[in-house]
Amino acid sequence: MVKINMMRNESDTAWKEILDAYFNDFVEYCLPELHELIDWQRQWTALDKELQAITKGADTGKRLLDKLFKVFLKDGREQWVLIHLEVQGTQDDDFPKRMFSYGYRIYDKYQKPIVSCAILTDENMRWRPDSYQVGLAGSYLSAKYLVVKLIDYQDRIEELEASNNPFASVIIAQLAALEVKRKPDDERKRVKFSLTRRLYDKGFEKKGVINLYKFIDWLIGLSSPLELEYLEEIYQLEEAVKMSYISSAERFGRKQEAVDIAKHLLEEGVKSNIIGRATGLSLVKIKKLQQELRQEAKKRNH
Repeated sequence: MVKINMMRNESDTAWKEILDAYFNDFVEYCLPELHELIDWQRQWTALDKELQAITKGADTGKRLLDKLFKVFLKDGREQWVLIHLEVQGTQDDDFPKRMFSYGYRIYDKYQKPIVSCAILTDENMRWRPDSYQVGLAGSYLSAKYLVVKLIDYQDRIEELEASNNPFASVIIAQLAALEVKRKPDDERKRVKFSLTRRLYDKGFEKKGVINLYKFIDWLIGLSSPLELEYLEEIYQLEEAVKMSYISSAERFGRKQEAVDIAKHLLEEGVKSNIIGRATGLSLVKIKKLQQELRQEAKKRNH
């Protein structure tokens, strides 16, 4: 069983999607000993409903997102793996207790053996919680779990760059985001574009490019003007490599969101062709939105 736990904000969706897409790749790259035990010819299953039932009403402090997977070992046994993802940047003294609590709740309800793993994305080299114990008078209950500390890979950049495992690209993006989070916006844009261009250089297929692009986009946010410059550079890149993967509406996802973005950019005086490239909307649609904005402005002035 794998369980993933993270704070309930945008990071929930970003990391959840990445681990749903690359669970096998994560285990292969970060937990090779476990990967060797699993029969990957048999389909693994995400046990979201089971985990929700277990953690409902749990008194574990702040609510975090968890992920639970069912796999089968090569000897035929069913195995549950729990991966807990901690995305906050500071030490959390309640974290080990949550790992312990979720683990024993799962075992108590389902009587399934558990492999628990914590993925830590913070910058504190000294914070490495890997166990929890409670007891009195010589009697103890304890739990020990695996830990993947992403900043440990800072000394393995060449290995990460050489790997074609998609999760290696996830780690590269996370490390780069930590590196530039306090730097000027133009430097953040440069790094964000470099990470995105790398997806094409690695030869990932469209689905892989889009998955990792969305993750990079969440990790490194930019101000509106530089975001437009970045999107224009992506457009030019895709023109050069003749791969239209993400420049046409992948950035904004839902159509309504693209419309709202387009309206905002029109109000800022951005040219229609640039808005079209950034949002994936047709020039006809953008012209119609422009007319709507003019009508709304007339009504406000009367």
